[in-house]
Amino acid sequence: MARYLTVRALLGLIAISGVVLLTFVLQFLVPGDPARRVAGPRADEVVLQTVRANLHLDDPVTTQLATYVVRTAQGDLGVSYQRRRPVIDMLLERLPATLLLAGAGLVIEIVLGSLVGVWDGLRRRRSPALAAMNILLLSIPTYTLGFLLLYVFGYKLDLLPLSGGPGLPELVLPALTLGLFGVPYYASVVAESIRVAASSPYARTAVAKGLTPRQVMRGHLLRNCLSPVITLAGLDIAIYVSGVIFVESVFGWPGIGLLAQESFVNLDRPVLMGTVILGAVVVIGFNLVADVVRAYVDPRTRTDPA
Repeated sequence: MARYLTVRALLGLIAISGVVLLTFVLQFLVPGDPARRVAGPRADEVVLQTVRANLHLDDPVTTQLATYVVRTAQGDLGVSYQRRRPVIDMLLERLPATLLLAGAGLVIEIVLGSLVGVWDGLRRRRSPALAAMNILLLSIPTYTLGFLLLYVFGYKLDLLPLSGGPGLPELVLPALTLGLFGVPYYASVVAESIRVAASSPYARTAVAKGLTPRQVMRGHLLRNCLSPVITLAGLDIAIYVSGVIFVESVFGWPGIGLLAQESFVNLDRPVLMGTVILGAVVVIGFNLVADVVRAYVDPRTRTDPA
């Protein structure tokens, strides 16, 4: 188990290092001049050169890369061009809201997807209506689903608030948007796991021993669904890091996704790069946690440290 965790942690560090280097390269591909954005559209060339010197934008690329890597390794993500605040402080202020939204969406998709998957897995034939619903949810883009829920439940029915905020009523619609998008995946995984487990020899043996259907379900069928569900939950964090940007923008949720969008519009490179790096750390961290939980639930996974 120690070897398994060590290998996973080293692979995570390598991935984060790659993300750090990639974000440094991508900042030069983003169109626009950050110095012009800071100085204003009417600033002359002297002012622009002064701003570039203050922001170290005119340093050699190798010097910028070395400084960037060293500071990032020390946990220093720089200072925002627009707000003149440490980027790490701005991200840590927004991180709890994003984690709350991602956690709520994850709970919704796991609960709904598992219930639908168990129901479908115990049927002799697959439900055409369920298949159509899965295709529909997979076909709708995240932001389109968000606008649809906002229009129906916020505008037409006036059941939930339209404005964003950190409260529970404001959390419902964005969490549903994230959760409904992942329901088909969990439903398919759980349904297939139920079918495989139900046709296995140990399930037939349990029935032959006289166990009730509830005991067979709880002790033999559901337990075999835990490992793939945990793995899928760890992978979902990566999807949420990208999808949460659109969801937070649609609902005005005060998280890292909304901050990333504002930073892209304002050409605030340190903040934009910091959101990407923090997103990578969160993704790798949650995947490591998912691997540990999966290894605890299913000991068979401990034999493969890769």
